Amino acid sequence: MLSGLHHVGHVTTEYDRTIRFYRDALDGTVGETTTVGGAVNVAFVEWSSFRVEVVARDERGTYLDGLLDELLDVSPYHLAVIVPDIEEAIASLANAGYPMFDDQPVEGLGPYVRAFVEPDSTPGLPIELVELAETDTP
Repeated sequence: MLSGLHHVGHVTTEYDRTIRFYRDALDGTVGETTTVGGAVNVAFVEWSSFRVEVVARDERGTYLDGLLDELLDVSPYHLAVIVPDIEEAIASLANAGYPMFDDQPVEGLGPYVRAFVEPDSTPGLPIELVELAETDTP
């Protein structure tokens, strides 16, 4: 079902400091950045074989509030794994007893669709399923 790791997610309250650490101390390159509703900042920091998604909520009031609340109840980190068919992966996990936070794919914060497994239902880190758009590369 999995074909690779898309990114490691890091939810933080220190967006700029976290970006500087990954970029300056660990020699990462800041790639795509975006802001959701003027309240949530997102940046992908990249290396040759992986990337970290830095997410910081400055204020509440976006569609991400519920997800960020649940993620932070479990861990400030998550694993985003690549799946070839997200709808099939959603069904497979649900059938295996792992409820989905997103029971349908939603637009990701990059060129992909995504769906989170209910954060408190998995052992270990929360899992985000990612189906890549043709323009995205792992």
